[in-house]
Amino acid sequence: MASACFVPRLKGAGGCHPCNPCAAKNPCAAKKGCNPCNPCAAANPCSPCNPCNPCNPCNPCAAGGAAEITDAEAGDAYACIKEALAAAYAKAGVASVNGYQGWPSFNTVAYQSATHGGRYVNNYANATGAEAYGRFEDVGKMPVGSVLAKDSFAVAGNGAVSPGPLFVMEKMPAGFNSGSDDWKYTMIMPNGSVYGTTNGEGSARVQFCVDCHVPLADMQDSLYFMPEKYRKNQ
Repeated sequence: MASACFVPRLKGAGGCHPCNPCAAKNPCAAKKGCNPCNPCAAANPCSPCNPCNPCNPCNPCAAGGAAEITDAEAGDAYACIKEALAAAYAKAGVASVNGYQGWPSFNTVAYQSATHGGRYVNNYANATGAEAYGRFEDVGKMPVGSVLAKDSFAVAGNGAVSPGPLFVMEKMPAGFNSGSDDWKYTMIMPNGSVYGTTNGEGSARVQFCVDCHVPLADMQDSLYFMPEKYRKNQ
């Protein structure tokens, strides 16, 4: 999914550098995208067109080389791309996250998450889970039916803003999956495909998410929270 969004301060930065993926001499340049030997072709596991697992913090396909931008720039970037994100994720047909951008949000502005490939993310919770989630580390146990949605976007060194996956956690009834603390993890890719869902198709693909979160199962119901500086006063 292409995006016309840019961070103006960075737009065009590095455009003449031969390592820039947009540079004409680079084998990954867009005009050479049909070359089957092109390391950026869709068959390549590290291609941005390939739905590799961005939840794995060791993933070589994560949004590497992410630019650092100001909070104001992050807010503008999200305002530009958020409608396109919602439309893309809706193609997946995952009913539990319908209209997620209308749910309570918990961060003041999109912030960079190292465990999500350096992408900029936003945190939402549905009506069932909003009150508990808003207690942050004092969350206790989230109610069954709680759905947490984290949308994402990346900012390249040249200022280009590109869509990232939607990361979803849904609290299921006891006995759903003891290994995940009864959380169902789903990852929706920017092209609207479902990369994986716990106890469903591609379950093994989202095991990275389980492994990352489950160490906090006893302390705060497997949940990590955004840095305090980005938290809204609920």
